[in-house]
Amino acid sequence: MLIWGCFIFLMVADYGPEVSSYKGTHAVCQGPLGDPSPQDRVCRSDELRQWPALMGILALASLATVTAAATTVYAKVLSRLAHNDGAGVRPQG
Repeated sequence: MLIWGCFIFLMVADYGPEVSSYKGTHAVCQGPLGDPSPQDRVCRSDELRQWPALMGILALASLATVTAAATTVYAKVLSRLAHNDGAGVRPQG
C-alpha cells in the first residue's frame, strides 16, 4: 500500500518552486497526471516525476500486489486442504 500511495502522490501532487499571485501561493509544476509533458525547464528537471521513473514505481507496486495476492490465495487453499484431509478418514489397523 505504501508503494501505491507513493505512486499516486507522485502522479497527482504539484511540485517545484512556489509562486505568489492574487489567488495565493501555488507550485509552478503540476503532477504528471495533470500535465503529462511540461514545457518549463524546472518541471522537467525533477527525474522522479518523469514517466520512466513513474513506470518503474508502478511496476514495483504491481509486483508487490501480485505477490501479496498469490500468497493470500495460497494460504487459503492450504488451509482448506488441511481441513479436508482429516475429515471422514479413519486410520486402518
